[in-house]
Amino acid sequence: MLPIVDKYYYNNVYKGVKIEDDDLDALLERASDIVRQSCTYRLGNIEALPSFMQENLKKAVCAQVEFMEMNGGIESFAGGNFSSGTGFSIGKFSMSGTGSSGSSNGAAGKFSGRNSPDMIAYLESAGLLYRGRL
Repeated sequence: MLPIVDKYYYNNVYKGVKIEDDDLDALLERASDIVRQSCTYRLGNIEALPSFMQENLKKAVCAQVEFMEMNGGIESFAGGNFSSGTGFSIGKFSMSGTGSSGSSNGAAGKFSGRNSPDMIAYLESAGLLYRGRL
């Protein structure tokens, strides 16, 4: 699938953190996939969505790109092996914890630590995280 956002939008409209072009292509694709997963693949034809939903969807992808870049880049997210700082892996051994707060509630509890809190906020405010029946 194509990324939801292109480089032009990320760099000139959203004005995200500077990322090398090759890395940005990969991050845009991966972030678009993560956003689609978060929306349980119910997006369908994005152009058919109301403009405010389209805009929040694009901002969600950009927020996810920034989050991924600031947390180690594409390599840290490859294969879902992202570490949010609450665990570690050595060879085949891995250990994880709940972090310093010891709780997971709200949007953070619904989604893994690989998701940007800003991405979740953009999707929630546009009603794109609805999990019930359509």
